[in-house]
Amino acid sequence: MRLKFLLRYINIYILLTYFIFLAKVDAQESLILNVKTSEAKVNTPLNFSVELISTENILSIDLLYRLFGQNEFQKVEMQIVGNAATYTISSDVIKPPTLEYYFVINLKDETQQTYPSGINEGASPFQLAIQGASEKDKEIIVLNPDEGEIVTQDNFLISISFMRAPENIDIRRTKIFLNNIDISGSALIAGDLVVISNENISNIKTGATQIKIEVFDNEGNLYHSIIRNIQFVTREVATRLEQRWKVNGNLKAESRNENYSEISKWYNNLNAETKITSGDWFFGGQLYVTSEEKKYLQPYNRYNLTIRNGDLLNLQIGDSYPQFPNLIMSGKRIRGINGALNLSAFNIQATYGEILRKVEGTLLEKYLKENAPLAYNVIPIDENKYGFPFGRVQLGTYSRKLFAIRPSFGSGENFQLGFTYLHSKDDPNSVEFSARPQENAVVGTDLMFAFDEQNILFTSQAAFSIYNKDISSGTLSDEKIDSIFGEGKAFDIDPDKIKTIKKWLGKIITVNQYIGPLNPQKLASLVGEAALSLNYFNNSLKASYIYRGNDYFSFGQSFIRTDVKGFNFVDRIRMFDNQFFLSFGYEKLEDNLQKTKIATTTFETVSATALLFLRTNFPSITIGYNRYKNNNGIKITDTIYSNYVIDDITDKFTLLFSYDIKLGVRHNTSLSITTQKREDKSLNDIDANYNSVSLSINSFWERNFNSIFQLLYNSTEIANKQYKYVTLTLGLKRKLLEDKLLLSATLSPSFGDYKRQSLELIADYNLISRLNVAFQTRIFRFPGKTTNSIIGLTTRYTL
Repeated sequence: MRLKFLLRYINIYILLTYFIFLAKVDAQESLILNVKTSEAKVNTPLNFSVELISTENILSIDLLYRLFGQNEFQKVEMQIVGNAATYTISSDVIKPPTLEYYFVINLKDETQQTYPSGINEGASPFQLAIQGASEKDKEIIVLNPDEGEIVTQDNFLISISFMRAPENIDIRRTKIFLNNIDISGSALIAGDLVVISNENISNIKTGATQIKIEVFDNEGNLYHSIIRNIQFVTREVATRLEQRWKVNGNLKAESRNENYSEISKWYNNLNAETKITSGDWFFGGQLYVTSEEKKYLQPYNRYNLTIRNGDLLNLQIGDSYPQFPNLIMSGKRIRGINGALNLSAFNIQATYGEILRKVEGTLLEKYLKENAPLAYNVIPIDENKYGFPFGRVQLGTYSRKLFAIRPSFGSGENFQLGFTYLHSKDDPNSVEFSARPQENAVVGTDLMFAFDEQNILFTSQAAFSIYNKDISSGTLSDEKIDSIFGEGKAFDIDPDKIKTIKKWLGKIITVNQYIGPLNPQKLASLVGEAALSLNYFNNSLKASYIYRGNDYFSFGQSFIRTDVKGFNFVDRIRMFDNQFFLSFGYEKLEDNLQKTKIATTTFETVSATALLFLRTNFPSITIGYNRYKNNNGIKITDTIYSNYVIDDITDKFTLLFSYDIKLGVRHNTSLSITTQKREDKSLNDIDANYNSVSLSINSFWERNFNSIFQLLYNSTEIANKQYKYVTLTLGLKRKLLEDKLLLSATLSPSFGDYKRQSLELIADYNLISRLNVAFQTRIFRFPGKTTNSIIGLTTRYTL
């Protein structure tokens, strides 16, 4: 019987592969194949995973995201492991009602792609509806088991307290499901308690297990549902886990071949993770080694050691992403040491390490002084060594170190005052062929205070930066300052002002003609923001003001928008036990703070969202509207400045719909509709229309068999040029051989202006306890090219 199953799936594999190879299609290339996210819930980490077609030309991938009402996208670097990129947004960030996101792919040829494509031309980012918490969780309390608890047959117990439940709840109607199997008949009701003990349940399979509890009122209507995810293990495993020191981890080795655009390349990766815990102590380690590591590129390998003791101590050695006040440092990888010590009344956070490693340049051509051309990549070279004083080079990268420290006072519960200092500098001696080493210093402060359990919350931060674009000549002497600064000289600036700057700043940064700002009184390199939040009567109101000078720059935070000031406010109303959210936001910003542009542009944004999530047998619905208006006041009839007109309006409507349907079996369905129209009244006349419809159905036919159906329609029109396509995805997953073998097949053809055929086949087999071997094949075609493929073998061992 097992042999017949295997032969059947082999035949399917051969037929589908044959179909893919026969397909003659046209396509536009897209380096991202698929995006997966975890369930979006308030105060729950949100995981992003991006599957890549090929990593050959990818330097890095950035995730950009913003919550409803935020004035800009936050930008973070994703971690690339094998042919996937991942990132997790921390739980304290995730808030209802919605989150927008997109990806920027940085290529090795210094160009960029966005996903979805056309973001810079007006295409719409992805959007997620974020589920709010329920007040009913305080009424019906699950005493046992805890979320994520590890249990055995011997200590299995479900215990539910209805002590705080309202009078209209009928406890005897309560339904309890174990992996979708109704076990309510085994429940014992004792007053306000419902209990199912291990004596009534047997033969539970080890592994991930879901408990679902449905509570009904006296009329038989579903009042509330609760889900607990636990892990069933054997007694032997439980005994090992109950030891004082708990150790777990995994080891993953991958070897794969990518045949992409007629280039065949092998990739070999090793990823190891381990976690050791005892009480409040946590020790974690991660090592990722890949054949993509090259000395002429920034590092691909990653390593990290984490030591943590509750909230008291957090120490990271190796590669990490330190989080300081976001105006100063956020989303940057640093290789070194990063740590924080929190003593409540006094805390300190610091980081030191390398954010760019040295990459030597290449000497391409040599020149005499008299015939050396003026070009950015023609630099002085060692004449004694090379026989010529100048050379044209492929510029290398200097090693860049960064140090940041933030002492703070207060626990952060009701009050905290912090001060941050950041200094970063290129090492001019780290490479021979490069130019214009740079240096940066930033000082800042942040303040928060709260009242009434943070229902009244005030936060603020400010920072001032100094940036030197070329420190190769070192700090100027007073004589040199007098020779190049002053009326009628190279720089028409009072030399005494430069000497004063040198006196005060010379100890922390190189002072020469390339330092800025030279006019600090104009606040060109000052940034700041302040926000007040009020949370009363199921209403969350937040108002904020931002100011960001056009010359502000931090090596720890190169993603924020500068040359802008203004205000925004967001009002989020919660109703019906956090099952209905009505949100409204308004923002008005303007640029040209230091009068460096011909005109000042005003940016207005209006946002409104309604989210319905009843947590019962009813669809979840999100309806959103956004209006973006940009205008700089110049008329198109202006005979002098008409080329500089900015006058455009974008309207965007979004509908998100999800529903669990029971038609014979359970089907998870979701529907997303987005329509966006941009009207451009400038001379460019870049009008844009964007429409997208996505339908997904995930069906669970049996415990070990499910399917996925997805249909995506996309229509984009930019400057009267249309681009339309449809993508269909069909996927199957089946477990065989007593759940030891997992077979997966996904077929994804695209039609229209974007044409591609994609097939992915995966076979994952559990050889012995905790050791798995997986074989993956991905085949896809683009127009005018040979068939592209990825074939890989992965082994995983779990402690």
